[in-house]
Amino acid sequence: MTDYQQEERIRQGWEARRGEDLQELPVQPPIFEGHPRVARAYSRSILLFALRVMVNGEEEFYAKANEKLREHCEFYDANRDVRDDRDSFYWHIGELCRLIHYFGRKGSRSPGRVSPEAEEAFYRMALSYCHDMSRIADAAWENLATWRIYESENHHIQRDSALWQLMWLLIGRGMGGAVMGDGYSLQTHFAAWTDFFKEWLRERPRRGMLVEVQSRCYGIETLKNIYPLYDFAEDPELARLAGNFITLFWALWAQEQINGNAGGGQSRIYPESSRTTDSDTLHWAWYYAGIGQMHRPDEMDYICLDGTWRMPQILVKMIRETEKRGVYETWMRSPGYAMPDDNYPFYHADPEWGRINRYSYCTPDYILGTQMYRQTSSDHWLLISSQNRMQGVTFGVPDAQILPMPVPGAMHNLHSRIPNITFNAFWSMQREGTLITQRNHDCTDCGRMRVWLSEAGGVDHAEEEGGWLFTRCEGGLCAIRVLRGAFALVPAGEAYAYDPEAPWDAPVCCEHPGHFLICEDPFTPVILETGRLCDYGSEEAFRRAVLALQPKMQDGILHYHSLYGHDFVMNVEQDGEATIDGEEFVRKIPWSFYSPYVRQLWLGGEAVITFDGEELRLAF
Repeated sequence: MTDYQQEERIRQGWEARRGEDLQELPVQPPIFEGHPRVARAYSRSILLFALRVMVNGEEEFYAKANEKLREHCEFYDANRDVRDDRDSFYWHIGELCRLIHYFGRKGSRSPGRVSPEAEEAFYRMALSYCHDMSRIADAAWENLATWRIYESENHHIQRDSALWQLMWLLIGRGMGGAVMGDGYSLQTHFAAWTDFFKEWLRERPRRGMLVEVQSRCYGIETLKNIYPLYDFAEDPELARLAGNFITLFWALWAQEQINGNAGGGQSRIYPESSRTTDSDTLHWAWYYAGIGQMHRPDEMDYICLDGTWRMPQILVKMIRETEKRGVYETWMRSPGYAMPDDNYPFYHADPEWGRINRYSYCTPDYILGTQMYRQTSSDHWLLISSQNRMQGVTFGVPDAQILPMPVPGAMHNLHSRIPNITFNAFWSMQREGTLITQRNHDCTDCGRMRVWLSEAGGVDHAEEEGGWLFTRCEGGLCAIRVLRGAFALVPAGEAYAYDPEAPWDAPVCCEHPGHFLICEDPFTPVILETGRLCDYGSEEAFRRAVLALQPKMQDGILHYHSLYGHDFVMNVEQDGEATIDGEEFVRKIPWSFYSPYVRQLWLGGEAVITFDGEELRLAF
């Protein structure tokens, strides 16, 4: 796919909503006890309309767009409890700042499309927010301070990027001398935040990248706030680092997806979201690489559509040429372990040793992946690492997955329909196409072990034989073994009501069609063996190979010689012996991340991307 084709797809994105009238969404009731109302959906509906109207030059809507922009800014100025809460204001600031920069009185594209009244309301709101919310102390970066995280990784970067963008525009307005709430000038604050971001962008690649690793829910929320640093930074080093970070983010995603369906271990992915491979990242990948289906853009997509970053052709090829990537492993030494002074909402990640080896086995037919770590108390993890971890098999068919994860036991917020939160739910061991997992003995808010089998791809058409459950999706094969107690394959979908008193093997309320394999023993280990049809020649040959395997449990220790010839030893009663081929299964690997295609040494200053004889080096 050429650069021209990227531009053409982006043009289609801008045109997709031309002529649509405003569909304004209301401010919502609080989603957490004691919090203010939530204006995120309201803001996004206004920005979706106004940004599209201004970019496309839809003059018939200018008056309405400007009226709503003014009202929007005045709402936040008048409702500062909503403005200062984590769930409303900064989620859309990147889009709003682009509007003012391009279409305000001195706009760089089409000056004057934003009315003076709307622009003045914006600057009043921007100055009051920066005055009240920015503190020089929060922009500290020395002594590994970028690993102190407020609220969550994506919240922290959204807030800090919002401050940087607002200050950038205010300085352009000649307001750099304004005094902020801590007594320093706005110009001094802006310089501090610029230095903070330069260090943040260096540190993440050097030490395992993101805590909210590969999250379908929040990854793009973090990434979209790096794009403005690349597009607008006048500091060339900040712009260079931001561009390299964006490229690296996409490279790590590219190597663990098939047709845009991203696999591997993830954090902070709510259970219902885990059961679909659709994501904002996939929507953006359509514009860059032409995979998946065109998604009619929402306001957040306009960061992608409008941004000046373009995907290098080496990444486009890596995304699209799945067969050429072949079969390989990926490793990441991921952050996630908490320092002793970690205390929500002020997280403090251990920058030296996150205690996680994120591992994936990638083939052209499927990806099997998890995050490997020892059985550890929930108190030892950052909540933003241990919340809603995901693992399992992802196939090349949209939504086709096998996901072994315990039943969630808590509601995320007041609007939740069913329980959708767990912490530190499982621990797992994996090598090549073999995964062994168990509900963690010291988990929080989780129930018995279960395995999701999607209707998509026919994955839930499973057959039992010899204690194993066999299934497939196109050229990918999988066998599942529950080692203790009975299990039931029960239907799931919106046809079933949520009932907390239902028996363990009752049908499950779920937004996506499929089946759950539910285990009677909450702590039973579960084995997944995977293979490729092309390697075995037939499903029957794969079955015979799996049925010959003999897992043995003795005195709470599982001994298992896998389909791939690896010897697993797993203490399933407590944190104890856990080895693969006689070695500790979690260790300080010398890489921040490593695969045949993307690698960077731990604390190294350069990421190297290689594919099909090409190479791209990114300096951090």
